[in-house]
Amino acid sequence: MSTNAASISFSGLGSGIDTASIVQALMKLERMPIDRIESDKTRLKQKQGVVQEINGLLGKLRDASAAMYAPGALQGKTASSGDATVATASVGSQAASGTYNVVVTALAQAHTTASTAAPALTAGQALDITVGGETASVAIEAGDTLQKFADRINGTTDIGVSASVINDKLVLISKESGAGGTIGLGGAAAAGFGFATTQTGQDAAATVNGLAVTSAGNNIEGAINGVSLSLGKVGSTTVTVGADQAGSVKTAQAFVDAYNALTSNIKRATMYDAATKTAGTLQGDQTMSSLAGQLRGISGSSVTGLGGAYDSLSQIGFSVARDGTMTLDQNAFTAALAADPTAVGKLFGGDDGNGTIGASDGVARQIQNFAASFSTDILASRLTGYTASLGRLDEKISSLEVLMELKETRLRAQFQAMDQAVSRFQSQGADLASRLSSL
Repeated sequence: MSTNAASISFSGLGSGIDTASIVQALMKLERMPIDRIESDKTRLKQKQGVVQEINGLLGKLRDASAAMYAPGALQGKTASSGDATVATASVGSQAASGTYNVVVTALAQAHTTASTAAPALTAGQALDITVGGETASVAIEAGDTLQKFADRINGTTDIGVSASVINDKLVLISKESGAGGTIGLGGAAAAGFGFATTQTGQDAAATVNGLAVTSAGNNIEGAINGVSLSLGKVGSTTVTVGADQAGSVKTAQAFVDAYNALTSNIKRATMYDAATKTAGTLQGDQTMSSLAGQLRGISGSSVTGLGGAYDSLSQIGFSVARDGTMTLDQNAFTAALAADPTAVGKLFGGDDGNGTIGASDGVARQIQNFAASFSTDILASRLTGYTASLGRLDEKISSLEVLMELKETRLRAQFQAMDQAVSRFQSQGADLASRLSSL
């Protein structure tokens, strides 16, 4: 039978001395180097966490900056309809601003034809169906019901109609709306079905500012540059196309919010509160102070060589306070966009074409490039260093833990030996006292 001396111990049975508490106290002193390393690890992990958070916020600012000069950025358009039941409009960034009178005179519809009720089905005969110049032949098979034959039509590849059975009639609806989707029927089975048109194929028809337009479907493209009209019913309405100021403000505010989230986080991490005598995790960190300072420098500087109406953010509603907080005056920003959208676009995304990013490039382009390089070249390296340092500290702790185990084992053995010696002395003393008392 084996025993585990490390897990079962009897303290001071012979001497009456609490040797376990003594060993515990001694080991606490011995472990002080490990405790100091654990404290170092805690501080290092705190710094690592803060730098990771700042790096993440820097990435968000990079993306928000890129969005400020992406293709079509701040050039969005929006459209509204006086009567959305008549027509609605969707627009792209190239849509022509203006007001357009739209009169819908006809909606597109698909050709529909129906057979006589309960037509006779003759096995071996075929129905030829032609739509848009393409013909498909569907044969009647023995035992077919009207529904089975309709299912066979629907299962035929590339056929131009959909089939259904309504009131015991075979109904064919062209998959192609408009006049071009007219259904042609032939073959030996056609006469037996007795098809008759229930709805003719018809193109949508409308006028836009008096110009007649037609379409096989109820969506009209090209009548207004960059605008797609969706027709809903016959009638008239007014479609107004203009700049999407709300969308542009949303994009700009996202940039401001990303900027402020980063700079405020850096400020909290590096500050010292004299009143409470508490320091931020990265208090005095020159790298972080440099990051904040360079961002302020870019956002507050003029872009050289633009030659347009604006060369700085302060001219179009952006301002940076002494504490580093950026604010956006939405009215000033939208006014600048309305006055000269091209100049605003160049202020954010201008490219001087020399292959490097500098003071003659747009502000957002400069910030995007700076954020990307600072993250990759500096913060990533620091985070790698933190990981390596933590690994080395863990190795030290592991080595010391081995020594602590040996020391504790040795102390326990020494105190056990002492306890046994005291116990023998006490036993001998009691025996001697007993003999003396019997004399």
